[in-house]
Amino acid sequence: MKRILMLLLLPAFMACTATDKDVTNVKIITENATFEEAELAYFTDFLTRSRESVKATRQDDGTFSFEILPNYPVIANITLGDKRMNVFLDKSSNLQIMADMDDLENSVVFEGSLANENKFLRLYSREYEPTYNRQVFMGMMRESQPDDFTAFANNAIEDVMGTMAEFHASNPLSNSFREYFSTDFQYQVYGYQLMYPMYLDFFFDEDDLPEIPENYFSFLDDATDFSREKLMVASCASFHSTYIQYYLSEQSERVPEGITYPEMIQWVAGDAFEGDARSYTEAFAINFKFNHGDFHAAVEDYEAFKVSNDWELLNELLATTYNNASRVAPGVVAPEIALTDINGNEVALSDFRGKVVYLDFWASWCGPCMREVPYAKELKQRFEGEEDLVFLYVSVDDDEQAWRRTVEQQQIQGVHLNVKGMRHEVAQSYNVQGVPSFFLIDRDGVIHNNNPSRPSGETIDEELRSLL
Repeated sequence: MKRILMLLLLPAFMACTATDKDVTNVKIITENATFEEAELAYFTDFLTRSRESVKATRQDDGTFSFEILPNYPVIANITLGDKRMNVFLDKSSNLQIMADMDDLENSVVFEGSLANENKFLRLYSREYEPTYNRQVFMGMMRESQPDDFTAFANNAIEDVMGTMAEFHASNPLSNSFREYFSTDFQYQVYGYQLMYPMYLDFFFDEDDLPEIPENYFSFLDDATDFSREKLMVASCASFHSTYIQYYLSEQSERVPEGITYPEMIQWVAGDAFEGDARSYTEAFAINFKFNHGDFHAAVEDYEAFKVSNDWELLNELLATTYNNASRVAPGVVAPEIALTDINGNEVALSDFRGKVVYLDFWASWCGPCMREVPYAKELKQRFEGEEDLVFLYVSVDDDEQAWRRTVEQQQIQGVHLNVKGMRHEVAQSYNVQGVPSFFLIDRDGVIHNNNPSRPSGETIDEELRSLL
């Protein structure tokens, strides 16, 4: 009996131990801290760019402790009161940070298995990032001719990579960090190089517009060598998105007519890539289709992709996307919303049973949201007197006053609710990945369309009338 019990317990013990080995521990030991809570945020999903935020409470000895499970190497952001710092984290590692909050910039000390990596990252942020940050590159775009801009970009990569090699010679850096940091920095630069020709029209008068040399885009030979490891780095994934736009523009005459944007991405996947790069691009398109396109078409693509794809992590990430999108798929009862409206009244989505609800998640700071406001006014005028149609607005503004001020100044008519950010449970329940996000809910409280036309769309009147 004891032997059987031990055999039953052994797998559980082994599983627990394996999980413990995957944990990354971060301890921050502070002096002169006046805040009670610290926050650590990092990317958990390189496909959807999802972020996870973990909070820690200050202990009596001034320490903050975090335990996280990063899926791959990542740069995390730590918030300490009104100060922030970036740190490199990897699976199954540990990092101790000592800092005097009265002089954070000059007092930080790193210890643990990631000490050297974060010493270099700190060196880069203090001595090199001011020279090669986004603001500097944007300034170069305004002022430089193509050859000068290319020389600056190449010098940036050579300078920073050379510095890392020198640092590594006396302070050994892990292979995972060197691969991660090299990819991260180089793809930031590649991104600026790809943006430069696109921005020339904004920065130069037509008569002074520089001519792009034939060899300008030679950097793409290296930049489009998308390996699995590179695509898991945020800056490479971001460059990949920009490159898709570039490729569609360059090949515009070859792009099939009448296809949706996710289908355009799928076309690029087959036309421009192979191997892991093709798999990633196909997954990117399916993810986009789940969140912003035809749900049922996305399901068909997802099922086919799972059969042909051997990059298992992509299957896992898409499974999460599928599960989230399924909660608000057409035919599903719309998640309940129960909040206080702009006038202080308790309002629930279920209050509108028997009516058609046009639900809009938006924000005052969102340009595309605000561009829909005039069209929404015209839409309401066309449906004036239709008592069975409800325009329900859920703002994701963190700033309540900005929300109230915008509603009043823009004279946005409808039922107005506010949640603070897209991480609020209401926004999460509707799988809101960005704003604006629209939903069309029928008289029975069932989602009719999780991606209906916007007020500016040509078919919105027809979509609404079909339910009234």
